[in-house]
Amino acid sequence: MDLKKLLYFVTIVDEGQITRAAQRLHMAQPPLSLQLKAIEEELGVTLLERTNKSIELTQAGRMFYVRAKEILNSVDGMISEVKEHGAGLRGKLSIGTVMSCVSYLPRPIRISQERYPAVTFELWEGDTQRVEELLHERVIELGITRLPIQSDDLEMVRLNAESLVAIEPPTWDVLTERTISIQALRDYPLMVLHGQGGKGLFEMFVEMCQNIGFTPKIICESPDVATLLTLADAGLGIAIVPKLAVHLRPAGSLRYAEITPAIKSDTALVWLRNRRISSAARHFREILIDTIGNDA
Repeated sequence: MDLKKLLYFVTIVDEGQITRAAQRLHMAQPPLSLQLKAIEEELGVTLLERTNKSIELTQAGRMFYVRAKEILNSVDGMISEVKEHGAGLRGKLSIGTVMSCVSYLPRPIRISQERYPAVTFELWEGDTQRVEELLHERVIELGITRLPIQSDDLEMVRLNAESLVAIEPPTWDVLTERTISIQALRDYPLMVLHGQGGKGLFEMFVEMCQNIGFTPKIICESPDVATLLTLADAGLGIAIVPKLAVHLRPAGSLRYAEITPAIKSDTALVWLRNRRISSAARHFREILIDTIGNDA
């Protein structure tokens, strides 16, 4: 029993006549009659009672018709689903991001949901090194991270360069202007974002302080920007983080100032160079780059 035989039988029943069914199937009537006979012989039952003018389903024929219809509909659905996956119209897209870049995601995900509502998202968080590991393990297709990256086998598109900001506890009154000089932070307890790997924000901040002539009073370092914001909320010290992190909290709920001289942190969208990424990933990549460009 193959799908063609199922299609022949269902078409005969739907048309109510072998002649019309043959016309619909673009074949001659005698071969179609032979196919029907072959199906009945294979099953060992009579499926249709035939007269000169009409056909009538037997009890076995009704059951076979229902099941055959279900199978054909299932196959059609499977083909459509596979095509939609290939076209990036449905499926699950796995993305990795460092916490300080999470704010890049809401707008492109919203646009993606409007355009491709059957595409869902799985998000992974970690520092830059962890995002690279997830790409190499093929757990994720795309990563949003901070530069530099360590791997040579990653493709990337630079997104934005953000200024480093100081965020103070809600009860403090240190940040009275929109900017603060790095030297003005020398006497305060600081909590600095520190990822793993090469020279990043932490190293650039400490080096800048030392070039000016002091060693910063760092009481905490963490790769998780949300942790640093929580500790700042608790009054432990001033958090030193990329400006994008401000968007992790409701607008106006944090008092912050950009650090001068400016220390910039580059962000990038990355993916494995020799891996064929899905259509859903390509669509999202285009949407993200477009939204960043429009916001620039």
